[in-house]
Amino acid sequence: MEDIWGSEVREMLGGTDLGCAYWAECEDKSGMHTCAQEFIIAEIIDPESGQVLEPKEGVKGELVYTAIDREASPLLRFRTGDHVLVTGTDCRCGRTGFKVRCFGRTDDMLIVKGINVFPSAIKDVVTTFEPRTTGLMKVIADFTGHTTQQPLKLKVEYGAGVSPDQVGPLREELARKIQSLLVFRPEIEMVPPDTLEKTGVQKVALIERVAST
Repeated sequence: MEDIWGSEVREMLGGTDLGCAYWAECEDKSGMHTCAQEFIIAEIIDPESGQVLEPKEGVKGELVYTAIDREASPLLRFRTGDHVLVTGTDCRCGRTGFKVRCFGRTDDMLIVKGINVFPSAIKDVVTTFEPRTTGLMKVIADFTGHTTQQPLKLKVEYGAGVSPDQVGPLREELARKIQSLLVFRPEIEMVPPDTLEKTGVQKVALIERVAST
């Protein structure tokens, strides 16, 4: 978007539970600053234990909000499900406080051989292969709960211009890329275009639960 349109793109984060957008990047683009300190107390917790974590650089956890200026239905320590990384505790712009980048949902998180895996992060990798992929993918969860010691199974749509003899090399390249970036190697099934559900009015789930075999 920046290269083609000459625009400036920055990240924002929020939710209708307490307002609208209450995190945003400054011109430094090194993480989002909280923009609602007078309305919301923001904390970071360990999503498994609920323990409050110190918001210092490198810490990962779930955002929790407490409303301090909401009169009708104030929320106390509301768990957002947003999994964030603290990118710093100061900034060249002069703002104080910690900065975050959101990289997934705690309710979507899977643990594959001890590695935290977010379907949204897998999708980000798949989309970098467009147009050789359509960008559509599914995690096939053939296990109960969120933990498995087996290779994680994926279905990925290859692009319309991919020939049959290119499918195998593409699958291997994609598996290597995911292993390099996300520290686990999936078991990938490449499927033809228009096989998987496309995003419409409702958000399409990235995880498909199937009975274990």
